[in-house]
Amino acid sequence: MSEWELRVSQKEIHRMQVVGLTIEGRETVGRGARLFGISARQMKRLRRKMKEQGVQGLVHANRGK
Repeated sequence: MSEWELRVSQKEIHRMQVVGLTIEGRETVGRGARLFGISARQMKRLRRKMKEQGVQGLVHANRGK
């Protein structure tokens, strides 16, 4: 089994925390979206990606290419 390393920026760490709070129900989708300056619909997409793929879902797909 191979090991891999995921490096994330401070911005991505903050994004993971806020999206995590919305998934837990401790924060609303609308308020989380306003924190990032995105639409509620885009926040729902981020939540879905994080639920399906975990932290890797929030990291830009072109990273490492």
